[in-house]
Amino acid sequence: MKTTKEKIIQTAIEWIITDDYTNLSMRKLANKFGMTTGVLYKHFKNKDELFYQVSIRLSQQVAKQLVIDSEISAKDKLLSIANGLCMLSQKQPKLINFLFFNPSLDKFYQSRNHDFQFYNQVMLLIHQVNQGSVTDEQFFTQIWAFIQGYLLLILKGVTNYAPHLVERTLDEMIRGSEN
Repeated sequence: MKTTKEKIIQTAIEWIITDDYTNLSMRKLANKFGMTTGVLYKHFKNKDELFYQVSIRLSQQVAKQLVIDSEISAKDKLLSIANGLCMLSQKQPKLINFLFFNPSLDKFYQSRNHDFQFYNQVMLLIHQVNQGSVTDEQFFTQIWAFIQGYLLLILKGVTNYAPHLVERTLDEMIRGSEN
């Protein structure tokens, strides 16, 4: 049986998938859930904390959706993740927008804590493909900046997803990490 906290997170996820997360307030969530805002604040001190917990849960769900063939190379696994995120941005743009751009993630990006299993999986792949001219953290930043930037351009309708561009960019980044 789900706890109240789990039900709140699930209700927030349902909202985020169907509506812009910026439209979600604690009051609206409480109304949708059929409870008072006091119950929400009993479990989450504010909306940022709720969004952070929802981000963790959604990243776990996305990681499961992006199951990768264990027999392929680390580079091909990274490529598969990048392509999977691009395809997901076309199918579920609101989810990707939240997962990559909600303000609660500032805490994650500033502290690099390991609440996100998906981050740990990507870092392991980064370590395997990094040729050593930059640190794994720097290489992650380069690759993640490309993925986030490309997803943002897709979400904003500036460009269409082009798998060959993703592959070529990743190849160039890996070659660049050799120098």
